[in-house]
Amino acid sequence: MKNIVVIFGGQSAEHSISLKSAEFILKSLDQTEYTPYAIGIEKESGLWYLQPTITFPLEINTASKNLVSLLPDHKLYHVHTNVVSDVIDVVFPVLHGPNGEDGTLQGLLQLIGLPFVGADCLGSAIGMDKDVSKRLLHEAGIPIAPFKTLRSHELETVNTTKILNDIGLPCFVKPANMGSSYGISKVNTAEDLHAALVLAFQYDRKVLIESAILGCELECAVMGNDFPIATNPCEIKVTREYYDFTAKYDDNGGTEFIIAAVMEPSVQEKIKAVALKAYFCLDCRGMARVDCFLAKDGTVYINELNTIPGFTAMSMYPRMWQASGVEGPALVKKLIDYAFEAFD
Repeated sequence: MKNIVVIFGGQSAEHSISLKSAEFILKSLDQTEYTPYAIGIEKESGLWYLQPTITFPLEINTASKNLVSLLPDHKLYHVHTNVVSDVIDVVFPVLHGPNGEDGTLQGLLQLIGLPFVGADCLGSAIGMDKDVSKRLLHEAGIPIAPFKTLRSHELETVNTTKILNDIGLPCFVKPANMGSSYGISKVNTAEDLHAALVLAFQYDRKVLIESAILGCELECAVMGNDFPIATNPCEIKVTREYYDFTAKYDDNGGTEFIIAAVMEPSVQEKIKAVALKAYFCLDCRGMARVDCFLAKDGTVYINELNTIPGFTAMSMYPRMWQASGVEGPALVKKLIDYAFEAFD
């Protein structure tokens, strides 16, 4: 039996999504092979709480006697009782957004030598920062939408007219380091740009203004280390203005997910090839969801990579693998196996 710690919650705006994703992981663990430990990070304090029992829907029990921390000898330190116990074999981080998906937690786990699922410190940090990742993708010759980056101190002095002349309308304004469409706005008129920037800067000190790409919105699921594999693309059709938080997570959001997107096999293979190229370019390992667009001229544009994709009931990463014949328990086992492989 392997002891696996699933870490969830966190202090980002995506805290609630993390709980839903962690629930999927915990339910999918084969308990004849793994002994699960669930650690919830409280949103306000950032304290770590070992859950005395794992119940669903998943919540964080913040009783002080459950406070824990990780030690370099792969054990849990129980703060309240001053007891060191429970050797850990592997960690499955299920934290979305800053302070969990951005390399901070991954760096800690690397320092104490614990195997963990997903990208390492560098790959996580790159994948989280849309500005850095897009510059690397561009350098590698992978198509991306034209964009400009602003920092918070530039808000009052920026020449938005020049930016819109370069970027065009409609465009998207988004925080550089955030997920689940928090802080994102679709800008259709020049008058709307300033308010969109103010909103985005509430989530990050760095913001992107990005051209809208006309075409099909697609996702591919990728997993693996040195020899990753990708699913066939899924098409996302939205009835809202764009693929926002409601469209992603609300059953009544009006979003249609076409798990096996209808397209020529050659086009599917082209999309998968670009997704895998982007996966290597951003130094991913273990898993990632690759979001992209297929333009009318056949160009595949990479939007972003999520190194800890969602595992909620509506999340496409597990659903795409399910459509490829890899059900939840088998998927989770493969991801854990890749974690051990990466640390051999």
